Amino acid sequence: MYLEKLEIQGFKSFANSTELFFNRELTAIVGPNGSGKSNIADAVRWVLGEQSSKTLRGKKSEDVIFAGSDKKARLSYAQVSLYLNNQDHLADVEFEQIIVTRRINRDGESEYLINNSRVRLMDVQLLLAKANFGQRTYSVIGQGMIDSILTSSSAERKEFFDEATGVRQFQIKKDQSINKLEGAKDNLAQTSQILNELEPHLRSLTRQVKKLEKREQLKEELNNLQTDYYSFLTKQLNDELSGHKKRHQSLLVEVSELNQKLVDLQTGLEKEERGRSRQDNFDHLQNRLSQAQNELNSLLKEKAIVEGQMDVQLISTGQADIVWLKKRLDTLSNDINQQNLHLEEKQHRQKQVKEQVLELEAKQKVILADFKKLEDEVKNKEDEWSNEKINSKVANLLDKQQDFERALENIDALDKLDVLKKLCQQITASLQEVKNYFARPAKSSNQDWSEKFNQLLLTKDNMVSEINEAKTKLAMSDQEIDLIKQQLAKDKEELTKLENERKTLADNKQDNKGLKNQLDLLIEKINSQNKKIESIDKEVRAFNEEEEKKKGSLVQAQKDFREVQQEFNRQNSLLNEVKVVLARLETRQEDLHREISEEITNFEAKQVAHVDVDSSRVQISNLKNQLQIIGGIDPSVTEEFQQVDERYQFLKTQSDDLNEAIVHLEKIIKDLDESISKQFDQSFHNINKLFDTYFKKLFQGGKAELILDIKENIIGGGEEVEGEEPIAKKTQKQYGIEIKATPPGKRLSGISMLSGGEKALTSIALICAIIANNPSPFVVLDEVDAALDEANSIRFSEILQELSNKTQFIAISHNRATMHHAKIIYGVTMGDDSVSKLLSMSFAQADEIAAR
Repeated sequence: MYLEKLEIQGFKSFANSTELFFNRELTAIVGPNGSGKSNIADAVRWVLGEQSSKTLRGKKSEDVIFAGSDKKARLSYAQVSLYLNNQDHLADVEFEQIIVTRRINRDGESEYLINNSRVRLMDVQLLLAKANFGQRTYSVIGQGMIDSILTSSSAERKEFFDEATGVRQFQIKKDQSINKLEGAKDNLAQTSQILNELEPHLRSLTRQVKKLEKREQLKEELNNLQTDYYSFLTKQLNDELSGHKKRHQSLLVEVSELNQKLVDLQTGLEKEERGRSRQDNFDHLQNRLSQAQNELNSLLKEKAIVEGQMDVQLISTGQADIVWLKKRLDTLSNDINQQNLHLEEKQHRQKQVKEQVLELEAKQKVILADFKKLEDEVKNKEDEWSNEKINSKVANLLDKQQDFERALENIDALDKLDVLKKLCQQITASLQEVKNYFARPAKSSNQDWSEKFNQLLLTKDNMVSEINEAKTKLAMSDQEIDLIKQQLAKDKEELTKLENERKTLADNKQDNKGLKNQLDLLIEKINSQNKKIESIDKEVRAFNEEEEKKKGSLVQAQKDFREVQQEFNRQNSLLNEVKVVLARLETRQEDLHREISEEITNFEAKQVAHVDVDSSRVQISNLKNQLQIIGGIDPSVTEEFQQVDERYQFLKTQSDDLNEAIVHLEKIIKDLDESISKQFDQSFHNINKLFDTYFKKLFQGGKAELILDIKENIIGGGEEVEGEEPIAKKTQKQYGIEIKATPPGKRLSGISMLSGGEKALTSIALICAIIANNPSPFVVLDEVDAALDEANSIRFSEILQELSNKTQFIAISHNRATMHHAKIIYGVTMGDDSVSKLLSMSFAQADEIAAR
């Protein structure tokens, strides 16, 4: 591989499009100072990917664009293209010619192209590194590099030797692998963090999905069980309804027939009653009796008026005592009547009090019996919690515990949880009983019995008080009755005495004969009227007796009517009962239909032979309880689970891939380290030998040597922080290159003691050794021989001539010896427009022209 052509446009002083053609032989570029010769070296360095504006002798990236002059305007872009011959396929691409182009615009936008295809800077660097050259290698060597080789530190020389030994391509791959490794680790950390966040959510969703699946199974089982259960109930209820409807229809016929019989009997009775005039006769007698009583009342009123007139007359004749006596007799009669009523009331109250006393005495007997019962209970409770009893209860509790453990081991379905629940409740009750006994306070039982005795004693005392109070009331009632009887006796005695006095006074008084006769007449009429009333009353009673006899013919008919009525009522009652049963069954049917509609959607009854209703009801209840325990779960959780699981599996796959990639990258880095170490050691050894050889050629003797300096640095460690893991200590090797050069006849402690010319020759010897060991496709030498005298320039030219069969040299120089060995010479000039121009000359063409 070698450089065929270089195209420059708008780069620094080369404002116009400029092309430089090269062959495998030495090419010299000459020209006066300031003409722009070094801009060609800068163009090569820039197109190879140089990023340092300082190395390109500028301050910013736009400084490489032609800035303009008094006679030519500035340009908006700069572009350099490098044409490489790749017929030997040193670069691992299929093209025989590689065109590397770099372009930058005034706005700072930059791009790289390989064979007119846009690529990244990394792609350009990797391609050039595989071909053993690049922007940071010895492909472009200027005076500054000659000086820096010796003045730079050993670590900086190590970077230069990485290029020189040909491990740069491996370094690039290693850096890429390290970057990928760090990126993979970062991605793995992020993925692991997301996985750690997803795992709890995924576990929760998994549990919910399992619950949802279990819920669906239970719902299906419940639906099948309910379908059988309700189908059986529906069939059973329909059969029962059908039987009762038939019974109802039969009773309706019977009741209808009995009702017709009743109608016929009722019609006959009505006809018989309408054929008699009993009611008219009875009404006539009642009217006569009422009229007689009214006449009697009129006579009594007239008697009262006459007696009043007689009293007024007695008072006027000075016989007021007779009137007073009559009034007193009337008052006493009224008082006696009132006292008799009061006596009856008191006697009634006395009877109630006696009954109350009897009731309280009966309660007192019950309380005394409770006392006796309490004494027996106290006696029995004293031996209730004996040692044998406690041992028996503890043994029973242990047996229940063992039964619970065996049931727990044998459980295989949720419906058996009820058995465990019952055993657990029995154990809990037994433990609570024993706990209550041992946790009771001292003498608590005695205190309980004492409280009961006190309560009964208090009740007894209250009862005695109530009995005494009732007996006191009874004694007082007896006294009051005795007083009333005594007063009643006195009043009767007085009444008798007054009656006698009235008779005596009646014999001596002078009555008004007219009023007396009128009164006697009224009394006779009243007596006669009473007899008349009594006669009418007898007629009424006789009429009634006669009517009773006349009812004999009607009794049988009424009896028949009653019997039919009873049968009608009985059958009607049965009919009503059947109606009630039918109504109840229809209500049950409605409730069943409503329950079915609430429990089952789109219920369709099916034929079932037999269903254990109680067992099915228990199973349905258990399934509902299980569904209630599971609770309501949003069906969308399945979709969410699928999304989260899909994401989790994707991230898990990515995590596994990243782990594999990390292992693979670590292996690649390890292999690259081995390749770098192996190639570096081999190349360094060869360069060291060649360095000594070329040093002796240039200095006509002396000795030069390269020394690889290896230092180990400890990274990490430090103080341990409580609660954090200690940072592991790592050892990192740091490489450096030391140069020892001793010209003939001198003893120097270091290269800093060399003169300027000796330093230049030493650097040139080292560069020649590097080129001889790992030749680059081309090398641009920018006035590296400026510090050499004529003799050393000749030796340097001879070495270039010797190395020309390994690489292509393009020398920017003022040295005549270098120009003498060049096959192509380009001259660079600059006009008053500050634009560099080329003048070329090929000595082969010149020889052909001269030979003509």
